[in-house]
Formats: sequence, C-alpha cells, structure tokens
Amino acid sequence: MPEFISSSIGTDNGARAQNCPLLSPESVAATFLSHGSADLHPMLKSLRDEAPVFYSEDLHMWIVSRYDDVSWVLKNADLFPASTRSIIMSSYPPEVRDVLRNTSTFTAPNMGFDGSPTHDRLRKPVVPYFSAKGVKRLEPRIEEIADLRAGEIPAEPPVDLVEAYARPLANTVVIRLAGLPVDDYDRIMRYHRAVNEFFFGRPPAHLQLAYANDIQEWEAYLSDVIDIRRRLPQDDLISLLVQKVSKGEADYSDEELISLISFDVITAGFRPTSFALINLCGELLEEPHRWQALRDEPDRFDGVFSETLRRSGPALGVFRMTATEVEVGGVPVPAGSVLWVMTASANRDERHFPEPDSFAPHRPHLAGSLHFSQGLHYCLGANLARTVIRAGITALMRHRPDLRLVPDQPRVYEPSINVVAPARLLVEW
Repeated sequence: MPEFISSSIGTDNGARAQNCPLLSPESVAATFLSHGSADLHPMLKSLRDEAPVFYSEDLHMWIVSRYDDVSWVLKNADLFPASTRSIIMSSYPPEVRDVLRNTSTFTAPNMGFDGSPTHDRLRKPVVPYFSAKGVKRLEPRIEEIADLRAGEIPAEPPVDLVEAYARPLANTVVIRLAGLPVDDYDRIMRYHRAVNEFFFGRPPAHLQLAYANDIQEWEAYLSDVIDIRRRLPQDDLISLLVQKVSKGEADYSDEELISLISFDVITAGFRPTSFALINLCGELLEEPHRWQALRDEPDRFDGVFSETLRRSGPALGVFRMTATEVEVGGVPVPAGSVLWVMTASANRDERHFPEPDSFAPHRPHLAGSLHFSQGLHYCLGANLARTVIRAGITALMRHRPDLRLVPDQPRVYEPSINVVAPARLLVEW
C-alpha cells in the first residue's frame, strides 16, 4: 500500500484515544511513519488497551489492534474485502493511472485482492504446488540454492547479511521455482522494484510514470515467458499452470496468469521471505545462546520460526475495506473505510499470548499466530517460506557457524509503513 492512502472517510471515532497523550492522532501517525521506532510496540499495547479500533485522521484509515477483532476481520472476507488496488491508483496523477489501467497487475482478477468465487477459481489450481507435499518435492532445489548463496557470502567481515544473503537467496528461489530465467535476475529485479514501489511504497513523483511503463514492459516479458513455457514446458510453476489451462484443469486468462506471476508469486514472494529470514537471524544473533541452541538442536526450528514471526513478523498488518457499515469491536465503521488490521499487534496481545514480549518457542497456542493472515487470504506461500528459511538458516549455520552481530551498529529499517525489518544487518565471525 502507499504510505498515504486517500480516503473520503473523515469521521473521527477515536475520541477515547484523544484523552491519552500517548494516543493522540499525531503521535500514532508519527510512530507508524518512523521506521523501526522503539515506540511501536508500546504504542500498539496502548492502542489495544485504550482504543482497539481507532481512526487516524493523519493516515486516513482505521487501526484494528486486538487479537479477537483482527481475527474476526480476517475471517470475514465478504464484510472486509481486500480489494484495495483502486485506492492505490487513486493516489497517483491521471497520466500514471492511465498506464496502470492498461496493466494486468492492476486490473486483472487476482487472488490477493479478489474475493470468492474469483479467488477460489484462481487459487485452487496452485494449491497443490504450494502444499506441504508439493513444497517437500521442491526442498532439494531450495537447499541447493541456499548452499550456493551461503557459499557466496564475502570471506572478509563485516558483511551486510541482507544484501549478501537474505535478499539474493529469497529472490533466486522464487525466480527459479516460478520458471523465469535466472540469467535475467537484474532485469527482473528492475521490474519488481516498480511493482513493489506502487504497492508497498510511494515512488517519487518524477519516477512514477517511468515505473508504470516498467510494469507494462514487465508484463510483455512475462507474456513471452508464458508463450515459451507453452511450447517448451519445464519443471516450474508457469509450465504447470499453462499445462493445467490446456487440459481444462484451470481457468485462467493470459491476463490473470500475468497478474498471478507478477503480484502473487514475485512481489509477494521476494520481500516477505527475505524479511522473515533476516528477522529470524536478528532474533537468534541478538541473544547468541539462541543461535547456539538451534545449531545444537535443529529440530527446534519450527517453534523458533513460528515464535519469531509471532514476535517479530516482517509486516505490521494487512489492509482491508469495509463492504458495508459494520461494527468492529463495538465501534461503528462506515462503509468504504480502509482498515489497517494489525496482525503484529494481535500477535502480542496478552489476552491471547501471555508475556507476549518474551521469546518462548515452546509457548502454547503458537498455531494461532496471525503472521500468515487467516481465512480466505491465508498466505499461499506459508509452506514455501518455512522451507526456504529453514534451508537458509541451516546453510548459513554450516558456512558461518560463529556468526555474530557487529556491536553498536546503527539500525536501519526498510522504508515502508507496513514493514518492520532491517534494511541492513551487519555481521562478523
């Protein structure tokens, strides 16, 4: 989503919050717009306690922070659709919108933004590929890529683990599994930057039209790859999907295939996976005994992974609309409102997770964590992310067993309103 979302809703139902200085509309917005702010989780706790459904005039959206409310919104996709592309487009000038309207990424039916029955039609054919069984088949390839990337980490410290390992590992896995040529890595990254900036950032005004044109070029590139895979199928996702279409086992138009690969696979696959890997590394290295404990007992990975995502997931939340006027947590929310549904806050809600700020991989109810969302839009790539990150941390521990954080390094965070992940993590050994 853009850093500022235009909305015609201006009703302020946050009167309760304004009685608390910590929860003034200005302080809430300032905290969310300060990347990596130390005030973030204290602010979220205050929201949960004082104003669990809070309208921010500065951000032009409602913030939902308690576990029960967040879970309810996520489970009710008809009441709270994910159809936010029109809001993104509305914040850009007419000449940029004119280009985006001619792209499949912004207009074709897409499982990330559409509800049932469209969502179900688009999702069903890809579920087997991303299932636990399907990803298990891909595991040897993923482990090979992780070992290769770990072997390419520069020999001399200090090293930025984001740039040298997490990002290229996640990107290479997704590119190869999708069926895009790895030799086109730099070109794909240029196209990805354009899509990502529109959905999760805000391109500078002088670059917006160029980025929109890059998306059109990206889609022409994807169309060529799809045509090649129709003629010369390989063991990859694009080949699988075009074969399913030809056999009548999937109902995708070419525009829908392009939208699926452009957004659901590449955009949704690159950054979240690398962010989750780097957050896990940060959690383990912040307390070196955690790093050593996982090295000693690698079978503890699933609990460590889930607890890291609960405690330090890379996304603050997801964005939803209201299809009609509805009460959320007892607060009336007008139709057509934008909701920022705070999964990061829900995952630290002490009403559901006792002592939520502690790192406790053996805690009960971890399966109820909302880091992969819930309901209709539960993350399609959850199994893949878990497998990539397990392979990534295993290869890293094998190649750099004595890894440690560079002390007293300044923390630099990703410049996105909805991302909580280091843009740089310096390590040595």
